[in-house]
Amino acid sequence: MSYYQQRQALLENATHTEFGLIVIGGGITGSGIALDAQTRGIPTLLIEMNDLASGTSSRSTKLIHGGLRYLKQLEFGLVQETGRERAVVHHLAPHITVPEPMLLPIIKGGSMPQWMASLGTWIYDLLAGVKKSESRQVLDKAATLEQEPLLAGARVTGGIHYYEYRTDDARLTMAVAHTAQTQGAVILTYAKVIELIYEAQTIVGVKVLDTLSNKEYTFKGIEVVNASGPWVDGIDAQDADIRKDKLLLTKGVHVVVDYAKFPIKQAAYFDVGDGRMVFAIPREGKTYIGTTDTKYTGSFEEPGIEESDKKYLIECVTLVFPTVQLKEEDIESYWSGLRPLIRQKDSKSPSAISRKDEIFTSKTGLLSIAGGKLTGYRKMAERITDILAERLKDTYDIDSCTTEKHMLYGGDIAKHGGLKAFIALKLPELTSEGIDALTATRLIRLYGSNIEHYVAELHQIDERIALHNLPKWLKAQLQYTIKHEFVCKPEDFIIRRTADFYFRRNEAEGYYKELISCMQILLSWTDQQRIAYTDAFQLLLKK
Repeated sequence: MSYYQQRQALLENATHTEFGLIVIGGGITGSGIALDAQTRGIPTLLIEMNDLASGTSSRSTKLIHGGLRYLKQLEFGLVQETGRERAVVHHLAPHITVPEPMLLPIIKGGSMPQWMASLGTWIYDLLAGVKKSESRQVLDKAATLEQEPLLAGARVTGGIHYYEYRTDDARLTMAVAHTAQTQGAVILTYAKVIELIYEAQTIVGVKVLDTLSNKEYTFKGIEVVNASGPWVDGIDAQDADIRKDKLLLTKGVHVVVDYAKFPIKQAAYFDVGDGRMVFAIPREGKTYIGTTDTKYTGSFEEPGIEESDKKYLIECVTLVFPTVQLKEEDIESYWSGLRPLIRQKDSKSPSAISRKDEIFTSKTGLLSIAGGKLTGYRKMAERITDILAERLKDTYDIDSCTTEKHMLYGGDIAKHGGLKAFIALKLPELTSEGIDALTATRLIRLYGSNIEHYVAELHQIDERIALHNLPKWLKAQLQYTIKHEFVCKPEDFIIRRTADFYFRRNEAEGYYKELISCMQILLSWTDQQRIAYTDAFQLLLKK
C-alpha cells in the first residue's frame, strides 16, 4: 500500500497518540531532528505542510560543502563543523553525496588574491580534516588554464584545485525522513499547522489542516519544535513569549543551461568582483550556475526569478569565462529558494550575514531553530535533541546521539566496494531490461542499495498502466516512489524525487500529462483531481 493510501489512517492514529515530540517542518533540519529524536527513544511526529524538502531544502546549490567563503568572515567554528560533516554525510549517503573536484581560479583584481586563497584552502583542509587524496593543490596560471580552457582571456593569475561534495538536496532530505520513519517516527506531509495548542500557558500540541482532504486534526506532544525554515516567524507569531522577528530572508537563484553552452570541465567557484563568489557545476548534461543573494520580502511559496537575476548570473559567467557567450534564452530552467538567516542588529549585506543556526526557547516550552546550512543539518539536530533529551529524561529512557553512524535510506553500498563498484555491479541488470546505460546509471545513483526494490517494480508494472505511453523504466520509477518515497502529487515526483524539472526539462514537458494519468489510476484520483493537478503543473511550467 502506498503512503498516499495510508495517510488517512496515519492521520487518525496520530490523533490518539501522545508523542514525545512534534516537529513542524519537513525540510532537512526538521527531518534531521525527527531522525535524531526517534533513534534516541523519543516517539516523534513530523508534520510538513507540503512535500518533504519543498521549501529551502530542495533549492540549494546542491553541495555538501564547508563554506570556504566563511573563512573570510573568520567563522572558523562554522567552517570546521560543516567541513567535517561533509565526510560524515558522504559516509551516510554515498549514493547521493559524491566527491566533486572544484577549481577556484584566481582573478587579478579580485577579492581573493593567490596568497589568501592558498592560505584559506590550507586552513580549510586542516579544519575540515580533508583526506590526502582530496587535499588542495595550488596551480600557476598555465596549469589553471590547462585545467579549464574556458578561462582563456580572463585575467587569471593562478588557481586552487580542491574538493567539495555534490548531493541531491531533496533526495537527501527524503532519505533522512524515510530513515526516521523506519525507526518508528510518523511522517505526515500535506499537513499544515493552523494553530498551536496550549494548556496552562504550556504548548501541548498543534492543530493541522490536511490539505489533501480539507479535514482538521489535533495532535498532542510533550515537546514541540518549530523547524519550518522561512515560515519559522509565522508559526512563532502565535506564541506569547518567543521572539517574533528572528529572520531576515534572502533569495538565492540558480539557472540551468545545456552543457554544450557552458562545457566546463569541472565545477568552479569563482570571484565575480563584487565581494561575492559564484558556483558553476556540471551535472547530467547540464551546467547550473548560482547563486544570487538578495534580501526578500515576497511570497514564500515560489520566490521566482527576475530579469535582474538572470542578467546578474550571465554577467558573472561572462566576466570570468570570456569564451562562454551565454544569453538569457539559453536558460532552460531555474530554481529559487529562500535562506532563513538570523536577523542581526548591524546592517550587513546579505552575503555577509552569518549562516550559523540558532535555537530560540519560549517560556511556553516551544523550541524554534533557524539559520544553518544543508551540510550542518545533523549537528543542528543533535544540538536541539540534546535539549529535548534533558527535558524528557524523566519520561523516556533516552540514548545518546547515534546519527553519525546511522546509514541513510539507500546508502548501504560500502560492502560492495563503494559507488563506482556498485554501479558496475548493478548496471548489467538494468541494461538487460532495455534501459540505456546513462539512465540506468542515474537510477542506481538515485536509489542506491534500494535498487533491488526498483527492479522489483520493473517486473510488476501495474496492468492498469501497462499500455500507457511511458517508458517501462519510468512507470517503474513512478510506482517505486509512490510506494516508498511519500509521493502524493506530480511535482513531488517530477521536481523533488527525480529533478527532471531542472535537469531534463524537455523530457518532463513531454511526459507529465501521461504521468498524471498514471497517477490518477494508481492513487484513485477523480477526473477533477487529475485536471486540477494538470493545470497546476502547467502553471509551474510557465513560471
